[in-house]
Amino acid sequence: MRLRTLVITSIFATLSLGAPALAQDSTGIASELERTASTSPEEKVAYASASNEEIDDALAQTSKVLETAKREGDAAEIQCVTIRHASIKALQSVSQRAAVDMKTALVDGASDKANHEFRKIAVAVSKTRMLLAEAQQCLSGQIDASGSTETVVTIDDDVSISDEDPLRIDETDLGFDPPDVSPYL
Repeated sequence: MRLRTLVITSIFATLSLGAPALAQDSTGIASELERTASTSPEEKVAYASASNEEIDDALAQTSKVLETAKREGDAAEIQCVTIRHASIKALQSVSQRAAVDMKTALVDGASDKANHEFRKIAVAVSKTRMLLAEAQQCLSGQIDASGSTETVVTIDDDVSISDEDPLRIDETDLGFDPPDVSPYL
């Protein structure tokens, strides 16, 4: 239990150190995408490099969270973190490939292609931040493995459904009525 508290505290501290930079940009991904029009090629390359480093760091952090979940042995937490970890790995691959393609497009002078790849990197880093936060929430039990909601319905025992019930569903009903006659006759 102390180890879990220590891990959660260290993760919180890590996130809070990066929070001032994120807090300055309240519009999130929209502002990153708007930057494409006014960003120089050198700035795009620097952004791609910084974003790929951030994704690499997030992948390392989720690996640590996954190790913690495995040590605790909770199958639901392991599955929850594993899903987020795999998604971050995929985003890492997309971002790295987009950085290479963006550099190639900049060399070739294809600014539209470079802007497209820049946007892919911006989306990947934004999604990675979200997945990292979700992975860290998996350990605290705030999120389940699938992200789905479970609904429980209770029916009173004194209510009975008869065969005469007008809401009874006919299993042979196709949902439409066939035509009165065949068009081929």
